[in-house]
Amino acid sequence: MSDKPTYLGLLNAIAVGERRGHAVLSAWCETTRDPELQSVLNTVAIREQEHAAAFTKRLCELGFGVRESANPEFEQSLAFARSAATDAEKFRRVLGYGVADDGKSDPLARVFDDHSIDPQTGALLGRFVAEERDSERRLRAACTRVQSRAADANGDRGDDDSLLADIAERIDRLSRTLEDLKQLRR
Repeated sequence: MSDKPTYLGLLNAIAVGERRGHAVLSAWCETTRDPELQSVLNTVAIREQEHAAAFTKRLCELGFGVRESANPEFEQSLAFARSAATDAEKFRRVLGYGVADDGKSDPLARVFDDHSIDPQTGALLGRFVAEERDSERRLRAACTRVQSRAADANGDRGDDDSLLADIAERIDRLSRTLEDLKQLRR
């Protein structure tokens, strides 16, 4: 291409943002004690790393490089992700998931507003958008699970009757499992 593409800034922002996202999520992945969350964080971090590389490569193919700028918020997020803070707090501070956040705003909805995007870049952006939305769904589900566990641990579970019902259900399942094992031995 002889002219500078109008979407060059978008590609650069994605490359930089995804590289930083990989760093933050990888740091968090190393500190969490929750194996389910660790799996989600690892999957999303790998995607972020791959996206950073793919967009860096596309910029190079177009004859440009990645332009990085200092970002104190990134450094703070990275430090907090490495900290001993709870996973629930990291969801709030690192990803901005909170009570008032409904998760319905979609910053990726306008990616294709620029009609000059070439087909190769468009295909890359399409895959990126689909994977980012899936990553968001996975992270939100993990956040809900982590927050629910935190509430349970803090005794915000509900009344004693629901706790007793939960214990009774678990004992019933255990009893059925033991009976099934006895039948297998016979």
